[in-house]
Amino acid sequence: MKNRFICKVCVAGRELHSKEYRSLKEIAEDLGLSYQQAADISVGRLKKFVKGSFKYQPTIDIQKISV
Repeated sequence: MKNRFICKVCVAGRELHSKEYRSLKEIAEDLGLSYQQAADISVGRLKKFVKGSFKYQPTIDIQKISV
């Protein structure tokens, strides 16, 4: 199976992680998230995860790679 997603994690504009993955499940396992959290992030439902005002809130971006 080919890589289908690219995931980037940034904090304060600095990229800390950028990797291609085969599935949302693989992303969830690597980042320590649940599958549902990874699925929500991939479709832009981020409000569930912003609970407070953190100085260094990470930005997680998951995009599907066009094949």
